[in-house]
Amino acid sequence: MEISRVSSYYFIACDRVHEVMDDLYESLHDKDGNPITDLESVIDIVSSSRKEIYEELDMIKSIVAEYEDIQGRDNT
Repeated sequence: MEISRVSSYYFIACDRVHEVMDDLYESLHDKDGNPITDLESVIDIVSSSRKEIYEELDMIKSIVAEYEDIQGRDNT
């Protein structure tokens, strides 16, 4: 794998995290733009966003592991 592909995957994952954060902000407000203050609802919304963010962070780790594996095979 080319090093530039690693950077591209970083961009994709970070861009997705940014989108999740934008969606989180929107989700924390009702259709009239008022902030949601029901604790259970906020916990559910935040938990869902956290899961999506962790998936993207795991993708970053996976890409690095894959890159290192390929580099290790190329050096043997």
